[in-house]
Amino acid sequence: MKVLLATGNHPRHKYLIRLLEENGFLNALIIEKRENFIPSPPENLDDITKEYFITHFEKRNQAEVEVFDSQIDEVECENRIEILPGEINNQNTIDFITKVKPDILITFGIGILQQNFLSVAPKEIWNIHGGLSPWYKGAITHFWPSYHLQPQFTGCTIHYINSKIDAGAIIHQTPAVLEYNDGLHQLSCKALKIGFETIVPLLSLMCRSNNIKAINQKTTGKLWLKKDWAPQHLKLIYGLYEDKIVNAYLNGELSQNLPKLIQQKF
Repeated sequence: MKVLLATGNHPRHKYLIRLLEENGFLNALIIEKRENFIPSPPENLDDITKEYFITHFEKRNQAEVEVFDSQIDEVECENRIEILPGEINNQNTIDFITKVKPDILITFGIGILQQNFLSVAPKEIWNIHGGLSPWYKGAITHFWPSYHLQPQFTGCTIHYINSKIDAGAIIHQTPAVLEYNDGLHQLSCKALKIGFETIVPLLSLMCRSNNIKAINQKTTGKLWLKKDWAPQHLKLIYGLYEDKIVNAYLNGELSQNLPKLIQQKF
């Protein structure tokens, strides 16, 4: 089975690349060069919100390094191209897929695939979504569960791609493991790592059976857009809860309602 992975170039993406390579499930790579991981705060923020903004992205970078190791070496892959954001549907990418002829495409952290891309892609396209669908689809979906005081809804969804964002049939879902003193970004990175590590047994299952049972999403859920997020949301995370929402949940201070997940039997 020939596997093509399309992903980014931050430590989380490199971890996924290495994981597939070490387990013999990497035949081709599309690497999207991503933006700076620590952005500058908007100039119109008040001093407190600006401080929260800086703290938020510094903590994100720190968690990324701690959980995924920023020193992971680049994987040598003969079939590999690098693209910029927004180029996933360009002709050079289409030509690359046509040449590689993968049996399965796995995507994580790239742009929306358009019809010209899908027309040459394999039937099996799995997306790793950093969020639990249908509750948290779209963008920044590891932030909103904690903001809504339900960190137990942090996790990953591996699903087929269709014409709608994060709405394809669900293959497998993994919840985050909540541990005392984990902040928002530790929770997010650890949730991603659990999701990544499920890909290997899923691919092994696919090799054995050549068929993965997937469940259609029964509700539309909520699609979160990048524009839904504002720096002012950080006041609840870092001001009111001091980035200890996981502790509040584990101490029984928040709702203990759990998501009903779809999972394969390995």
